[in-house]
Amino acid sequence: MDTPQPNDLIDTQDVIILHEMSGCIVKKYHDNTVIKKGRRINLDEQSALDLAANLHLPVPRVYEARSDPSDGEASIRMDFIPGENLESVWPSMTAEVKDEICQQLREILTTMRSVPWTNGLIGSCSGETAQDCRQYTDYRGGPFLDEASFNSFYFDLVKTIPDPIRDALSQQLRSDHRIVFSHGDLSQHNILVKDGQITGLLDWEYAGWYPEYWDYIKFFERPCKNRDWKNYARRIFPQSYDTELAYHQAILRWQRP
Repeated sequence: MDTPQPNDLIDTQDVIILHEMSGCIVKKYHDNTVIKKGRRINLDEQSALDLAANLHLPVPRVYEARSDPSDGEASIRMDFIPGENLESVWPSMTAEVKDEICQQLREILTTMRSVPWTNGLIGSCSGETAQDCRQYTDYRGGPFLDEASFNSFYFDLVKTIPDPIRDALSQQLRSDHRIVFSHGDLSQHNILVKDGQITGLLDWEYAGWYPEYWDYIKFFERPCKNRDWKNYARRIFPQSYDTELAYHQAILRWQRP
């Protein structure tokens, strides 16, 4: 197949809608590329995908990312990656295959966490705002020069929280974690597999440079149909963050949704 060029006109014949939700639609084209388009598309995803590709992780190659001021939408054109959604095939997998998938994820995370933090900013890979996927919406802030200032963004609580609870929770926040390359949304529906191998890790719009515990605590926050999935956390993550997970679960009760 010839390598698609960013400015090539795309034939709209044989278009397949792969995913559609409010503010985002993903279409596959006959040249084996996909286009994500909508108001919810975050163009910072391109920088994260470029970094992940340089690390030889299973991610799609990006050909073009642009915004359209006329309608307020943005789009990213990238390779199509074959595979089945892990959430749908997980129940039919043997215990051995599940363990192998978890080991592959662990290797991906180990590779990501080994990358030096060079831009000195907590936020997206392009040096733009941090993005936190919460219960009902996405929160943005920064970028931040250090973890202490990031904590003020993360520790965003409702005004009605009692002062003793606010004080108790704030005392648990550290500001000395390593800052590492993080995905931000390690959900089963973002993982593609084929023949027992991970073929694609998708949806990097929440990725960037974050405290080392970030992917771990967010893993438990993301919805999943398979109840046993989160019990595999210690096999997936190179390091557990029990203390950070505990106070994050407490913060969730009072955090702005």
